[in-house]
Order: sequence, then C-alpha cells, then structure tokens
Amino acid sequence: MPIKMEVKTNKKAEKAINSLKDGYVKIGWFEGQKEPNGLPVAENAYMQNKGFTVTYKNGNSVYVPARPFMQITFDDNAVKWNEFWKRKYKDVANGKAKLKKLLDELGEIVRSDIRVTLRSNVQPKLRESTLKARRSRGNYRTTTLIDSGTMYNSILIQSEVGK
Repeated sequence: MPIKMEVKTNKKAEKAINSLKDGYVKIGWFEGQKEPNGLPVAENAYMQNKGFTVTYKNGNSVYVPARPFMQITFDDNAVKWNEFWKRKYKDVANGKAKLKKLLDELGEIVRSDIRVTLRSNVQPKLRESTLKARRSRGNYRTTTLIDSGTMYNSILIQSEVGK
C-alpha cells in the first residue's frame, strides 16, 4: 500500500523567495548625470577611485592619485550590509514586508555609507596646486573627494523586483 503525503507550502513565502531571484538594487551614478565641466559623474567617480593622469595643453601632465573610496566603503560596511539583509529578508519570505521596500532600504544605507567615506577625507591629501585652483573658483573645501559636490549629491538608487 503506497503512502500518500501532502506537502503544504506558504504561497506568500514561496512567491517572496522566488522574487529574490529577480530583485536587485543598484547604487551609484548613472547615464546622463554630469559634473559642472560636462564630465559624466560616473566617469569622474571611477577616475577618483582608481587614479588618473591629466595632460594639459602645454604638454605637462600630473598624476591624480587613487582615492579608493568604493573599496573603503565596501571594506568598512559589507558585514553590516549582510547582517541587515539577513535580518530583514526573513520578513519578505514570511510575507510581512515587500522586497522592493527592503532593496530601497538597503540602497539608502549603502548610499549613506558611500557619503560618509566621501566626507572622510580619503588620503592622500590634496596638493597645494589643487587647493589653489579650488580657491580661485571660490571653493575653500579641503576635503579630497568633494569639490563641486556633484558626485556626493548625485548618488542614485535604482531597485527593481521581477514579476
């Protein structure tokens, strides 16, 4: 005689868990965002993070050192982000919270942490020539990664959940 088993599942939990496969959050700078000089903000962020060389019309060049703010932000906060996710996704799985809201909350936390790093004066310090150029534009900030404030102020969050 065969044994008959009936397995009951929580449809809300099943749907929420399946939606995790198609959900994502992006935090950063996206197409169309520009610095005051016309440079795409994402390109500026990348160059500031990795370092770059500027060559002037007179042929002189200067190396702008890497200030790896993204890696610093990740290293300083990845455990916190993971703990937040582990704590909160259970509510999504149990149907007590929406995945989109959770992704948006995580995005806000990450954006805030990137901003903390940008304000932290990531070393090396600015050269005197950079400070002089800033002062000539009326900018007396000495923070390494905040000049016009565009990169700092334009960090966006995009999240989406699959259907």
